[in-house]
Parts: sequence; structure tokens; C-alpha cells
Amino acid sequence: MPTPRPFALPWLALAVLVFAGWLVYLLGPILTPFLAGALLAYIFDPLVDRLEQRGVSRTTGTVLVIVFAGLVVFALLLVALPLFQSQFIELSQRVPAALDLLQTRLLPWLAQTFGITVEFDLATLRAWLTEKAAQSGTDWLPTLQTGALAIVGILANLLLIPVVMFYLLKDWDLMIERVATLTPRGWTGAVTRVARTMDEVVGEFLRGQMAVMLALSLYYAIALWAAGLDYALPIGILTGVLSFVPFLGFGLGMILALLVALLQFADWTGVAWVAGIYLVGQVLESYVITPRLVGERVGLHPVAVIFALAAFGQLFGFVGVLLAVPLAAVLLVALRELRGVYEASAFYRGGYNAASDHPAVSAMSAPLLESRIASLPLVHKGKVRDIYAVGDDKLLIVTTDRLSAFDVVMPTPIPGKGEVLTKVSAFWFDRLKSIVPSQTLDIAPESVVAENERNQVAGRAIVVRKLKALPVEAIVRGYLVGSGWKEYQARQSVCGIPLPAGLRQADRLPEPIFTPSTKAAVGAHDENIPFEPMAALIGPELAAQVRDVSLALYRAASEYALTRGIIIADTKFEFGLDEAGRLVWIDEALTPDSSRFWPADQYRPGSNPPSFDKQFVRDWLEASGWNKQAPGPALPPEIVTRTSEKYREAMTRLLG
Repeated sequence: MPTPRPFALPWLALAVLVFAGWLVYLLGPILTPFLAGALLAYIFDPLVDRLEQRGVSRTTGTVLVIVFAGLVVFALLLVALPLFQSQFIELSQRVPAALDLLQTRLLPWLAQTFGITVEFDLATLRAWLTEKAAQSGTDWLPTLQTGALAIVGILANLLLIPVVMFYLLKDWDLMIERVATLTPRGWTGAVTRVARTMDEVVGEFLRGQMAVMLALSLYYAIALWAAGLDYALPIGILTGVLSFVPFLGFGLGMILALLVALLQFADWTGVAWVAGIYLVGQVLESYVITPRLVGERVGLHPVAVIFALAAFGQLFGFVGVLLAVPLAAVLLVALRELRGVYEASAFYRGGYNAASDHPAVSAMSAPLLESRIASLPLVHKGKVRDIYAVGDDKLLIVTTDRLSAFDVVMPTPIPGKGEVLTKVSAFWFDRLKSIVPSQTLDIAPESVVAENERNQVAGRAIVVRKLKALPVEAIVRGYLVGSGWKEYQARQSVCGIPLPAGLRQADRLPEPIFTPSTKAAVGAHDENIPFEPMAALIGPELAAQVRDVSLALYRAASEYALTRGIIIADTKFEFGLDEAGRLVWIDEALTPDSSRFWPADQYRPGSNPPSFDKQFVRDWLEASGWNKQAPGPALPPEIVTRTSEKYREAMTRLLG
């Protein structure tokens, strides 16, 4: 029986989501307390875990968290309900005056100005209400019975939520562990990666949405209070809390605020201020608060959020509204995985053969250890890249699947590695082009080689400008690890740069540091050099520019990568000069080869986190007894497979 292919997992995840949606559709009327309890258990599980780490039993920690959450809700009700009650009583007392104003001023003004006549008889309205109130009690009995049953149902659901939350929260880790044990062994790595990504996306959404609700509540409450509106606090809180549904909080809050403003203010100035506050608030919510706190973290387009809420609400009612955005975020992860599988497929790449049986190790093309482009002259063969001349002013850079460890090229290729490095570099070159231009050109690599050589460049090559490369590598370190950690232990510095005392392995540095090195030939070792020798080598002004640009690139890239669940611990840049002497970014850009990527959810200061790169190869080489001199040993198949999966995971996380 063939082993299940890990890259088929996204299709299974999609099928599971569809089946779960069908169950939710059938059981929607009874699911609200269970889903609410599960959502609360998911939110508070990290807090219970922290209590457990401090020696508190799981059951006791669960009880403490639930009691704490209940007390917070109870305190909010004690504060908010009297406030809402007193202010709405005052508002109801103004209703007769408002009706009188409507009848004596607004309706005549409409008739005089626009010729609109509205029949509104206050006496008739009062008579109708009296008549309805005097009807036989038997007419109201079915409604009262239905309402009473509805109230009983609501109370039962409210009481059931903490019960469900308690049992799920107490056994949360155990349930996750049991589910993990049922995962097919061949799928464990892929399942773990997808599950962690989904957990990160949903967690980021929940944290971001809570922050949005708090920020909007504060903004509207303070702004309306400053404008002198009587009910600023309750209206502001209501607007912020309902903002979890796009435009609902804004729309309902503005209507309430404008009604109050019309009743309170004698002229239109106050009404205009209230309307302006809500317009500014909507702009802030749409273009500043939500994109920064939710959108950039989750990766969902606002239109997708609105569609998800409408679709899930239509299918599942209120339960659908509860599930809409979290499930949409989970579905987004599944679709990202499917996209990666599709783009790596032979069908997408143009080499589909219905009779072929693609290997399970990789859905990409066959590994390329060494390119052989006879139609172009070979200029240079590096550790990973082969460079060919395209005329006098351009180069073709082919990224092979070679892997270098300890500055020695291994004889075993890593399937798909070259394509991953090419796609990741292209992504960063484009994203960070406002900081420094790159050498890439918009020329298809297939167009510069012979037809029978196109399979060697498809997806793994770029055409670039021919530039003069600087003889140094620009290295930026944001965390204390690797050779930097060894030097720090000995001299409390990294590359001669003093650092504060008391730092641990993998600690984040107070500020990123720039530590250049020389560029070594194949088989030789790079050497770290202080900034002053670098300045003497290429000139003080150019050295300062390389340093500043490198730090700017690192900061921008590390901030973005963190939103994708990746920590960039350190990285290496290479630069060249164009014909006008301007600095240009060359070679590769923030790839798993040139950078140290860590999964953010596994980062623990004090130990070296796992990496999204060739760490499996390094660890195996360290344990193999190899003397770290060329030639390198052949790599075992399982090490090759796991390394290939790590490279693809890094690309999927960064590019989506």
C-alpha cells in the first residue's frame, strides 16, 4: 500500500472543513453554547498553561481562570447596566418632546422646503397604542409563552457556556495530544505545520480583533465626550464592541449618536461634529487600526471578511457570525497550502503527463545539482548558483539544488531548493525595492537559452544586470546565536561590538548590529571583519551606505516576517554598483540559505530554536564524524526529504 503523500494534506483539510460545515448547518440551533465555550477555552488555554508552569494544577488553574473571567464580566455589568439604564430612562423622557418637535417643526419645514407632505397624527398613534394594550389577554398568551420559552433557552445556553468551557479548558492539551496521535505517521510534519499555521492565524485574528474593539471603544467614547454628547460612553462602547462585524458598529453607533445629537443640540453644529467623528473613525478603522492590528496579521482582505460574515450568517445564523472570520482564516491557510501544491505541480509548470507518477518527495521538477547551459558562456560557478553571460551587460543566474554546509558543497541535491530560493528572493526584491533597487530584470530566463535548456532554468533562474560586486558581505544580526553566541560567552561581544551583560543564547539584541565579512571562494571560509577595515576596503561613504541600507532591509523584512510567524535571527546581503556608482542589491534576498529563520511559536530564549533551513543537514553532519573538509559526505534520503520540506515551509509562510 503506498504511503500517503504529505502534499495531499490540504485537500483532506478542505474536505474536513466542508464536512464540518455540513454538521454545523444541521446542528446550528444547539451549537451556540458549545462554540462559545470552545472559543473561550481556546482563548484562555495559554493562561491556564502559564499557571500550570507555575505549579498550579490544571483543574485548579481552569477554575481560577473561569472565576476570573466571570468576575470581569460581572464587574462590567455592574458598572455598565446602571449607566445604560439611567441614560436610556433620560432618553425616553425626551421622546414626547422629540415627537412634538417632529410634528411642529420638521414636518412643516419639509412641506415648505421640498413640498413633501407626511401625515403624522400623534393622537391617532396614542389611540392605537391604547387599543392594542386593551385587547384580550388571550391574544397575547401565545407570544408570552413563546417569549418565556425563548428566555428559558437563552438562560440555559448562558449557564451551559461556562460548563462547556470548564471541561474543554481542563482537557485541552490532552485532546490536542489525542488528535495528534491519530495523525498518519507520514503526514505528521505537514499536519503539524498546517495546524500551527492555522493556530497562529486564528490567534492573531482574535488578539487583533480584541485590540480593534478596545481601540475603537476608547476613540468613540472620548471623541463623543469631547464633543459634548450626553451618551458618549455607552454609544462609544457599543460602537467598539459591535465592530467585530464590519460596518455594523459604525452604522448602528452613528445612527444612535446622530439621534441623540438631534435631540440634544439646538443647532446643526453639534450634529456635524458627531457625524465628523464617525467619518474619521471609519477612516481610521478601515485604513489604520484594522489593517495594522488584524489585516496584516491574518492576511484576509476586507472584502473577504465581509463576504465571510454574510455567507456564514446566511447559512448558519448567529452561529455563523461567531464562526465566520476564524473559519475564513483557517480556510485561508488551507487555500495557501493548495496554492503551493498547485504551483509546484507539473500541470501548472507545463510538464503535466497524465500517465506519470510523480515522486512523493517533491512535487517540483527533478533536482538540479549542476546546470549545463551550452548556449551561453559560463562566467562563474558558486556554492549554489551558476552564472552565465547574456550579451555584454546582462547575466543569467541559475539557482541549483546544491547545498553548502560549513562552506563545503554537499554531493547530494535538495529537491526544490533552487526554486524556493528564487521565488523567495524575487518576493523580497520586489517588496523592499523602495529601500534599495535590485539587479533583476523583467526578462524571462527561458527566452535567453536554447529550447532544450529551458527545463534547467524554469522557475529557478533570473536575468539580471551585470554589475560590479562589492568584495564584502553585509551581515545583520538581530539575535544572539551561532558564532556570535560563542564569541559573546568568551568576550561579551559579537564581531568586536560590545553587548550588555546577562544575555542568553537566542536572546533578541537591544538593536540589530552590522557585522560585515569578507567574501570567500568556494571551499574557503568567510572571515568577519570590523567596520573600519571594510571602510578602508570600499571607502567610508560607501561602507556607511551599505551598513545603513542593510539595517533598513533587515528591520523591514523582520517586521513583515514576524506577521507570518517567522523570526529572522540574522541574514546576509550582497551589493554591487551600477554604471553610475549607485548601490544595488544583488545575488539572493533573505532566503533560508542567506538567513536564519525561526518559527515564532517555538522561540524560547535560552536555547537554539529550530530553523527553516539546512539545520537537519548541519545536525547530521555534526553527528556523522565528518571533519568538515571537502568533499562532503552523501546525505541520507530522510535528511534530504526533511530539509526539502523545511525550505518549502519557509516559502509558504512568507509568500502565502
